[in-house]
Amino acid sequence: MDRWELAHGRTGANAPSWLTFEVHRPYLDGADSPLTTVHARGSLLAARRFEQRDPTAPRFGMTMPGSYRSLLDEESRLVPYRVVDPTGLDPALASPTWLRMSSAFAERSGLDDVDRAGLAQWLLATCLPRAVLDVVPADLSEEECADPVRAVGQWTRASALFAVEGLSDRTRAAYSPLVENPASTVAHAQACAAWGYLVTRHAADDSVAPAHFARAEEILKGLELPDFDHSLLRARLLLRQVMHAERQEAFDHAWRLLDEAADLAQSPTNADEEALAIEMRRRIADRRVDIAVRRGDTAAEDIWIAEALALDPYDVKARMQAAQAVERRGDTETALAGYLETARLGPFGTAFALLAAVRCASALGHDEFARVLAERAHRTAPRSARTREALAELSDPALADMVRQPVERGFEHNWHYRMYGAYFNLGVSQSPCLYASLPTWAFEFADAGAPPEVNWQRLMPPAFRANLVRESGLVEFAVRHPADLPASLRTPAWDRLCAWIDEFPHADAERQYLTAVVLFRLGFGALVLDLLPARPIDQSMTVAELRLWHWRDVVRYVGSIGSPSVAEPTASFEIADHPACPTHLRFVISVFAVVYHARETKSLEAAELWRSKAQESLDLLLTGDSYSPFEKAMMESRFYRSVTYVPFLRRDRAQLEREMDRAEELARAVPFQSPYEEFLARENLRACLESRSKEAFGFGEHERGRRLVEEVLAIDPYEPKTHMELAEVLLAEGREREAGESYLRTARLGPIGTARGYALAGECFDRAGVPLLAEDCFVQALRVDPHAVSAARGWARVATGTLAAVAGEYARDLEAWGAARRAR
Repeated sequence: MDRWELAHGRTGANAPSWLTFEVHRPYLDGADSPLTTVHARGSLLAARRFEQRDPTAPRFGMTMPGSYRSLLDEESRLVPYRVVDPTGLDPALASPTWLRMSSAFAERSGLDDVDRAGLAQWLLATCLPRAVLDVVPADLSEEECADPVRAVGQWTRASALFAVEGLSDRTRAAYSPLVENPASTVAHAQACAAWGYLVTRHAADDSVAPAHFARAEEILKGLELPDFDHSLLRARLLLRQVMHAERQEAFDHAWRLLDEAADLAQSPTNADEEALAIEMRRRIADRRVDIAVRRGDTAAEDIWIAEALALDPYDVKARMQAAQAVERRGDTETALAGYLETARLGPFGTAFALLAAVRCASALGHDEFARVLAERAHRTAPRSARTREALAELSDPALADMVRQPVERGFEHNWHYRMYGAYFNLGVSQSPCLYASLPTWAFEFADAGAPPEVNWQRLMPPAFRANLVRESGLVEFAVRHPADLPASLRTPAWDRLCAWIDEFPHADAERQYLTAVVLFRLGFGALVLDLLPARPIDQSMTVAELRLWHWRDVVRYVGSIGSPSVAEPTASFEIADHPACPTHLRFVISVFAVVYHARETKSLEAAELWRSKAQESLDLLLTGDSYSPFEKAMMESRFYRSVTYVPFLRRDRAQLEREMDRAEELARAVPFQSPYEEFLARENLRACLESRSKEAFGFGEHERGRRLVEEVLAIDPYEPKTHMELAEVLLAEGREREAGESYLRTARLGPIGTARGYALAGECFDRAGVPLLAEDCFVQALRVDPHAVSAARGWARVATGTLAAVAGEYARDLEAWGAARRAR
């Protein structure tokens, strides 16, 4: 499987989707992987037991709670693998094992008791507990449970109910026929031991637990079992008793129980027994570490952490234990590395590991890195008060206030939705970034039925909405048409937009224009072109129609940027020369044409021609009485900022500086009165100073360029692109560490430039001698863009932990894949 293809278009919450898939693969498609953690292999054994028609034979002792699959879905964001029963997975994605079990589930009503019990055990091991209740839909009586096979089905039902509901009345009722008057079967022995453990861990009163453990022991003594099976079940009983001893704070007794469990280990005689033995040893090592910590025995703690990691290098719990151990000893940097590695191997405990990493990063002075980690912790557990407060505490006041705002619907917890809600469903964008609410402005003018004479200049790239949805993981918003958005995700404004689209074919040109502007601002440029099929411009047109068709041309042009053939806005050029074209529209198009030719055709002659037309139009607009001082100042400032492409093409530095001075002078002095005018003034000044910074750097005036970039950031500290520009300035000054932090801000405030920001931050931290931060940044770049070969090379270069070999393999395979594609 090509890892980058599996993850393409799917952005994991904290780790690359392919990595989460491989570590937890049996839960997702029923197959194994070299990276699969031990507990995930329980379903592989359960499937073999089903094939062997042997439901009473031992299977793995550890099953995951029902919440585990939800976390796996939410963090991997591998939407095609989201299922509630095995038949929900597309057969093209399923392994042969999954297909066999899916077929059995589909035919469950006709299964005999053996296959029913075996299927139920596989479903439980695959963390599909609700599906177990479809296979074993009702409790059996004590008499029915006397049958060893049917008892297995009842115990699996009881286990599934606990996974879904905890110690509910239904769970208690399901355990009752197995533990009140237990028969002499393997299922009854295991159920009694399990019930004692559950009571110990989850009930207010655990005084009955020893009696249940004693019953389990008596049953085991009377069973005729192979030596391996008997020793395994006895060790599991002892392991459950450890929990009770721990709760009684009898830690020395707990340690003796663990010694006894370890001494019971039998030599496995086949592959299935080997898998069971490894799982048992891993569980014993886990509890050894926990009890060693409670006893203050650091030497034993080290021994058993090493044992656990040797048995399962991809286990989250073992990685967490190792990181906690070194942090307690004051080795904060090693602890940070451990917590980051733990978080990559999630999902269980990802946010917890990231919060611990935040603590370590802050202690080491990696403040910006700590903010990024806090944002990722909040992203993986957005409903958690702890992650919310951690992020708020590390954020500036504006973002902290955003994080703490109450929400009404689940998706509103999402970091990206909070930032850019307007782009998702015309909700509220809480980010202070200037462009965060562009769709809101467009909608409000459309709702009022009157477009502004002066609009903002920022044209978001067509991929912005797609990237936003992909990086947020809110795939329900990935629709091609607003009407496709589910009702549960809509706002009243969205419903109004859908009504305008329904009325579009019969609406007048003004309403069509207003609707088309909103659609483009939301990222539905292709829909605008579908709603407005091309037509000849030389036909008689009204002013409203001319504006509409110019807008269509802008949408067409912007949508083609970055493609092999950029669409020439010929319709707009024709409109500017149309007899009915008003002066202001001619001015707008002429300025647009100067920029187009300067960027795309590099034709000085064409740029000069359109500059002359723009100048003529501007002169008429400035001498007339139709526009306010604000509008005139905005028009003139934008004019000079745009038409200076002409002296730039001529290499006329004096004229370029003179005219840019005028653009800046006007931008700083523009007299705004309303909130909208203030927004336009800030946006214009920001754009003007951004252009001036490029001018300064182009002329080698580094210090001046730096001051201008800093001023641009002061106007809008939440614009990711400007943080990237500041990073480039810092990099040119040899300040790699600070440049890396600025690139991190780009990534945190994305989605524009998220993957690139992480990759460049990784390069900077690597040069600055902070490989730990560099590795994390490279992994995050690959999380967002699995095809980023430079990030893959960077990861392979700096990786030193458990995944170092995987990093090298990923880079080699990705380069080979790319070379093969180029050759084809």
